[in-house]
Amino acid sequence: MSTISTKLAGTAIALAAALAGTALPAAPAFASEHCKKVYLKVVNRTGSEIKVIDLDYWDPSSNKWRSEPTKNEVIPNGQVWQETRRLERVNAERTRLRVEYRLPKSKGFGNWGKKQRGYSGYATCSRGKVYQVVLN
Repeated sequence: MSTISTKLAGTAIALAAALAGTALPAAPAFASEHCKKVYLKVVNRTGSEIKVIDLDYWDPSSNKWRSEPTKNEVIPNGQVWQETRRLERVNAERTRLRVEYRLPKSKGFGNWGKKQRGYSGYATCSRGKVYQVVLN
């Protein structure tokens, strides 16, 4: 292969690589960072201890609630329960938090009543955003 042919081939390869790189839409590098390290805060003001049984967040793109794994946590009255999580698939969209919990039954030891829910307000999700649910 001659020197001219080698240079032309190298130039053609470089040009093809450059065109291929610009033909693909660039994914924003920050997209996966939007909903990382989100601060979830639950304040128990029910007058009784509660047991948190589920923690969910709204995924507006899929139009459904997504569950965040959580242990069943007992929170005394007047106390705060908090977690830092990543809300996957939300990015920089408006979302909210839903907490499902139970109050103790009026009779019996260790028995919990029917499931209840509390909600945070809607806010655009971003790194370090605080979602607070006050349970009354």
